[in-house]
Amino acid sequence: MDFKKNGMYQLATLFGLGRLPGGGTWASLVVLLTAILAKDPFNPLFFFGIFTMLLASAIYESSLPFFTSKDPKEFVLDEVLGMALALMIVWMFSDIFGGFSFNLPDYINNQELLFVITFILFRFFDISKIGPVGWIEDPTTAPLWWQKSDTTDDTYMRVIGDDLMAAFLSSGIVIIMLSIYLWVL
Repeated sequence: MDFKKNGMYQLATLFGLGRLPGGGTWASLVVLLTAILAKDPFNPLFFFGIFTMLLASAIYESSLPFFTSKDPKEFVLDEVLGMALALMIVWMFSDIFGGFSFNLPDYINNQELLFVITFILFRFFDISKIGPVGWIEDPTTAPLWWQKSDTTDDTYMRVIGDDLMAAFLSSGIVIIMLSIYLWVL
C-alpha cells in the first residue's frame, strides 16, 4: 500500500479510531474533547466541520477499496462532521443567548455541560437510527411522503446524511431545553 492510499485510509478511519469497537463514538468523542479543551471552541469545531465537509467525499471515494461495504463502519468522518456541526450549532446558540447559568460544580462549566448533552443525544440518534435519521440511511423504511422517486445511487449522501440529521436533532433538543430554561427563569 503506497503512502497516498494509506493516508486516505488513515484519514477515513481517523487514524485507526474507526477500527475500534464503537469507532463512531470514539471519533465523536475526539471532536467533543477538542471543543472542550479549546479556549475558543468555535475554531476547532469550524476546522473539523469545514475540513470534513470539503474532503470527506474525496476521502470516502478513495478509501472505498479498503472496505467491504459502501457504508463501512470504519469510515468515521461522517461522525466527525455530524458532531462538529451539532456542537457548532449549540455553541452559536449558547454564545448568542449566553445569559444562563446552572448551579454546577467548579470543575465543569455551562458550555461543557451543553456539549456533553449534545454528544450523548448525537450518539443516541446516530446509533438508534430513530425516525428521520434512519429514513435517510435507508429510504425504504421511510414513510411514503418522505421517499423520493429518484433511484440514483446516493450512497455517500446517505452515509453523511444520517449524521447530519442526528446533528440537527441533537442540537435542536439542546436548544429547546435551553429555550425552556431561559423562558422559565
